[in-house]
Amino acid sequence: MREADVVLDQNDVADTAAVAGRIKALLGTILGDPALAATIDENTSIVNDLGLDSIQMINFLLQLEDEFNLELDFEDLSLEQLDSLRQLTAFVSEAGAR
Repeated sequence: MREADVVLDQNDVADTAAVAGRIKALLGTILGDPALAATIDENTSIVNDLGLDSIQMINFLLQLEDEFNLELDFEDLSLEQLDSLRQLTAFVSEAGAR
């Protein structure tokens, strides 16, 4: 592996960690418990483990759009993409790269 490849990989990891951190902070805010962010790991299910109701989920998705300057197509968004923090982070990172 070339040095440039290693730097790119490290930057990707750092970017992913930064995206995940921002998502966790948003979730803590939406749920009214900023300390909750520290308890969310990459396998935490956004839908099942955190117990967001439908209003909180819509609010979260709208704030996600604002935070990452995205335009989400809610018709194409699936629960699978919200199944875990890892999947949501990948989805947001990919959407932001477009």
